Amino acid sequence: MRLLLIRHTAPDIQPGHCYGRLDVPARAPELAAWLADWDAGRHPGQPWRGYGRLLSSPALRCAELAGALSVRLGLAVEQDPCWREMDFGAWEGRSWDAIGRKSVDDWAADPVHHAPGGGESALAMMRRVAQGGASVRAAERDAILVCHGGTIRMLRAWHAARGVTTALADSAPPPGAIVMLEL
Repeated sequence: MRLLLIRHTAPDIQPGHCYGRLDVPARAPELAAWLADWDAGRHPGQPWRGYGRLLSSPALRCAELAGALSVRLGLAVEQDPCWREMDFGAWEGRSWDAIGRKSVDDWAADPVHHAPGGGESALAMMRRVAQGGASVRAAERDAILVCHGGTIRMLRAWHAARGVTTALADSAPPPGAIVMLEL
């Protein structure tokens, strides 16, 4: 089965600020440009026929894109909090400068277990995303998922850990990117 991953377009937040669970909408011009590319058939593999589900993080920046795709694809949007981005706790919405180098270094020293800003550790996020991935796989229906860069990285790691050969990116895909996984 196929899982088509779409990262939301650029969020409407000042550059240099931490955002994960922070619920910010997409920047309107970038969202409109992505949808114009859809309408012009410029996304890889369009029109994405045969997908039986349209999944989304409940975050505004994902829900907006998923809602627009819902109309274009004739699929209902299924929102699930397991697809949310990492929770950065007290860091959410703050500039990286205000968070401070020491706090970021503490997180970098143990990124798997350390919960940045008192939010969520990478391990906790991986468990949440892996549970969602297993649920999608068990449904045995091709699906499209509109989510976040961190969620895509976790899904790709979960996919690779299951012994499936895939290329893993060192960083999250850019806003609006499309990634395919074969489950």
